[in-house]
Amino acid sequence: SVGKLDNLSKQFSNIEFKTKKLTSSINDNSSAWGKNAAKNIFSIATMVRLGRGIADLITESSKYTEVMNLFNVSMGEYAEEAAKYTETVSDIMGIDQKEWMRSQGVFMTLATGFGVVGDRAYLMSKNLTQLGYDIASFYDFTVEESMLKLKSGFAGEIEPLRALGWDISQAKLEAISLSLGIDKTVASMTQAEKSQLRYYAIMTQVTQAQGDMARTLESPANQLRIFSAATQQAARAIGSIFIPMLSKVLPYAIAVLNVVRDIIDAFVGLPDIEWGNSAAN
Repeated sequence: SVGKLDNLSKQFSNIEFKTKKLTSSINDNSSAWGKNAAKNIFSIATMVRLGRGIADLITESSKYTEVMNLFNVSMGEYAEEAAKYTETVSDIMGIDQKEWMRSQGVFMTLATGFGVVGDRAYLMSKNLTQLGYDIASFYDFTVEESMLKLKSGFAGEIEPLRALGWDISQAKLEAISLSLGIDKTVASMTQAEKSQLRYYAIMTQVTQAQGDMARTLESPANQLRIFSAATQQAARAIGSIFIPMLSKVLPYAIAVLNVVRDIIDAFVGLPDIEWGNSAAN
């Protein structure tokens, strides 16, 4: 009887030892799986972040291509001359060429849309673009804000420029017209004539702001603008490197991300396991 009890005790001890070994093995495997899963998730997250960063660079470069198309189409025969002038201004003032080209292209489109053509439309677009930068510097606006105010004023909206103290109302335009010896009323003028009168009214009322960016180029605000422009141009240059390989790499990258998404969706969709009920069954 004692021998049987000793034998049974040894069997229990053996079972306990095997159980502990199995538990330890499971824990080790679970730990290794967890570490590998963490590494894989970290790698995937890093790849996604890197992909988004590259996508942002490519997007910036693509936007420049779109702006160039707008610029070339709107400037027409003046595109080459305007591009050289933009490059010169960028070298001297540190501005982003894309920002200048977009603004000048829009001003040129507005001018020609009003019926102003030739050298006059080109000169107006160039001067208004330059004025936009001076207004941004003088009033501490963003370039986008100052350009929007100028575009609105040039198109005939009174309030955006009135907030700065400039008057382009019909009464003001009538007074300017009389001072210039024009015998036509503003109401009887063509759209081209009205736009040129508004342009004259704008340029003659902003004499304090004209040339402000050049005068205060070393100010902290303008230096920050220059730094921001340099950052944008650097991002655009880097993005242009990836564009040629985009068509070759993108299909594979999309396929990998789709697989990753499917795996994660499948993992999330697994039913919950009720371990207590399973053990009981």
